[in-house]
Amino acid sequence: MKKIRVASIIVTWNKRNAVDRLIEALHQLQLHEIELEIYVIDNASIDGTQHFLEQKYNTIQVLQTGENLGGSGGFSYGLAQVSSLDYDYLWLLDNDVCLDEMTLTELVQTLETHSEVGLVGSQIRKLQEPETIQEVGSFVDPVKAHLKIHFGNCPAHSVESILSKPYIQVDVCAAASVLVRRGVAQQIGGFENYFLHFDDVEWCLRAQQAGWIVAVNPRSRIWHDAPDCKGRAWISYYDERNICYCWQKHRPELVSKRILVSVPRLVYYAATGRYFLSAIALAGYQDFIENIQGKKPKPFDHIELSLAELLNLSLSVWVQPTIELDQPHQNPEVTSRGNSIDIAIVHYRLPALSIALFAQQVYCFTGSGCVLLDLHPVSLMTAVARTLGQLWRMYWQAYAIQNSARLVVSLPQKPLVSIIICTVDRPHVLERALNSVKQLNDSNFETIIVDASTTSATSQLVDCFSRHSQFAVKFQKVTTRNISFSRNVGVKLAAGQIVAFFDDDAVLPSDWINQLLTSYLRFGENCAAVGGTVRDLTRPGHPTQFQRGITNVLSETRSIRSRHATNYNHPNGFWFNGLMGTNASFRKDLLEKINGYDEFFDYFLDETDVCLRLIQAGYEVQYTDSVVDHYPAANHNRIDQKHLTCWYSLAKNTTYFALKHGFKRLPFPVLVIRLARILVYRCGLRILRLKLTHRLPMSTIVDYLQQAIAGVRVGWTSGLERYRSSAGSSVPQIDVSSL
Repeated sequence: MKKIRVASIIVTWNKRNAVDRLIEALHQLQLHEIELEIYVIDNASIDGTQHFLEQKYNTIQVLQTGENLGGSGGFSYGLAQVSSLDYDYLWLLDNDVCLDEMTLTELVQTLETHSEVGLVGSQIRKLQEPETIQEVGSFVDPVKAHLKIHFGNCPAHSVESILSKPYIQVDVCAAASVLVRRGVAQQIGGFENYFLHFDDVEWCLRAQQAGWIVAVNPRSRIWHDAPDCKGRAWISYYDERNICYCWQKHRPELVSKRILVSVPRLVYYAATGRYFLSAIALAGYQDFIENIQGKKPKPFDHIELSLAELLNLSLSVWVQPTIELDQPHQNPEVTSRGNSIDIAIVHYRLPALSIALFAQQVYCFTGSGCVLLDLHPVSLMTAVARTLGQLWRMYWQAYAIQNSARLVVSLPQKPLVSIIICTVDRPHVLERALNSVKQLNDSNFETIIVDASTTSATSQLVDCFSRHSQFAVKFQKVTTRNISFSRNVGVKLAAGQIVAFFDDDAVLPSDWINQLLTSYLRFGENCAAVGGTVRDLTRPGHPTQFQRGITNVLSETRSIRSRHATNYNHPNGFWFNGLMGTNASFRKDLLEKINGYDEFFDYFLDETDVCLRLIQAGYEVQYTDSVVDHYPAANHNRIDQKHLTCWYSLAKNTTYFALKHGFKRLPFPVLVIRLARILVYRCGLRILRLKLTHRLPMSTIVDYLQQAIAGVRVGWTSGLERYRSSAGSSVPQIDVSSL
């Protein structure tokens, strides 16, 4: 009998002992005909998780993300790595759960016998109260614009009547334990970039939208280590922000309602001295309005002191009994309510505020620290007024977003996006790029490969990918190694209204298409191009290569700017918005209107020239926050990121670009001087530096310099000829043949 192959995906960050216990529990499962392999996704833990697990277990694989991506990013990373492998099912697990020996077998049984179910979760109980149910799935609650937990906080015997059912259909099952078909994971892609919380909610709703049943098998049981007393106040930032993103995508009518139903709660927080709790939730709403995802970029405004700092003061301290401390009453500073109290520490959720009558100062324990409460009547009134004012403003901003989201949802069909990848002899990196295409959330796209390779390896890879994918791949072989030529070929093959480009050595985020289309809708008919950020994952710290960059008519570039930087879309401007071809898209009709890419730019400045011509034609180039990960690989133009071999093209295209776009903008002597300076920095000094950094022989340095000089000659001659033909006038003569 064929084994059923399952890959478990566990995401962790600094929880070495918890993961160790979970792996031990996985080894105790009754698997029968199931073959289980374990993948631990380590979000750059600093507690030695990776080394510990690799030393202790030789049967598991630890995948290192390199940074803390949160649960959302960790699961997406794991799904991207594992879903292309030969497994039947993928099992997502929180790192702090305990298992029953039949947990997995029951889940597998559901998917094996019910083909309509796409993913199935477990009954979740509280680890601290083993006979109390935490949830058996959940449903969308349109009244509260939140989730309604199924059997939440019920005794275990309450589910006995449903144990005989093969499964319970729900809207959402928590990623604490969920088994998904590999094909479904490939179809719907990874988690949204929420960092944590509500990522599994959106994922389940996306599976439902794709036609799959989301279910829970109540006979599959886990125990979750998530007691209420250890909640963290800052979690509500992610809860409120991410639920708005989730509703925006799946239930737009609930976006503004979520803010409305939170009014009593947030006003109550402010009126009881806990404005910092209101501010946390309001920060979530504000970041949703500003389209900020992932990990919160800035710390919260309130100041937290540690419990140790307060307990070690030479003062009398009263601690609310519901706060769970490590043996707090062994500390002689902790006093009872009846004595004189200098400091009272209350719980942030259910504070014993009556203690304020006896204490000099009241601190609120947030789960991670203590915040001083300001209980002065004037301060409380000010906090309430501020909360109401912010909620009023955010409600109407969310209402506007909600209506635009409805417009997106009500469209009969999203525009088709044609993804074009140009490649030359790099099948080993192209495969990773194609796997990222398979993880895209949207399905309304096509993939086009334009191949200028000298071997058949790329065509064989694409043929294999086409056979095993759920969407077609158009493949076109070309003999010319010219990026602009290849991109024009791809545009001609494209059936989509939007043509989107990324490099064969890059990896797409799962929401890439949705981010692009949302931006086109947001910026309107005048938007001709949208691109995003590119970061280099081969360098320490993953530095940004490009973010909202601008270029001038001589090709000088400021490649990294803040998300609030000024846009440059003026048709006669000296500086203009540009894109990086690793993360760029264009409206096909407008790209064809300006005659596509200028094929003189065989490599370098190709998309920059397109952006400038679109802006000069009266259209706009805009940005999205979508981030493409770049793994710059060696090719025919570079040996590594500093050792380039394309000096002819760099010098040629730089010279041609400056003459093409700068001749009418600058006095001729100024143009020549500035162009010479650009060429010295862009080519001359970089070539000479290779002598020091790469210890190249002088013959190679001289050869590179000669290539650059030859490029200047060709670019200069071609640029002058183009200017003469377009202007019909004479230009100053400079003899570059002597260079």
